[in-house]
Amino acid sequence: MLDVHEAARAYAHKFLSVSDNSFTYHERLHTARQFQRVFDQATKSSNEVFTILSRENTIGHPRLGIVVAKRNVKRSVDRNLIRRIIRESFRLNKAHLPANDFVVILKRPIKDVQRDKISQQIKNLW
Repeated sequence: MLDVHEAARAYAHKFLSVSDNSFTYHERLHTARQFQRVFDQATKSSNEVFTILSRENTIGHPRLGIVVAKRNVKRSVDRNLIRRIIRESFRLNKAHLPANDFVVILKRPIKDVQRDKISQQIKNLW
């Protein structure tokens, strides 16, 4: 039974670029040093909701860091939703992004989290 699942997965991988649409460990900013490097010398792009800071890296692929402050979004459920939306947008657009480290910052408090509006705001910034 296991061999059937592996064969089906291998067949699907031939047609779907699953690895290209993933969001792996290596595509994230993890340490304070990595974030600080972007904050020190960043190129800034912003709209009314988000600010994206970017800085060129030597890794050869884009990486993402997310900052959603508790003071801007009180409920953890809403903060996690915003993070998920940002990650999804990055995942879908990373093929078109340069080899930079990106830090997405939520600028202002959001009272009613509406998925469509947040998705559109972040999509416009990429």
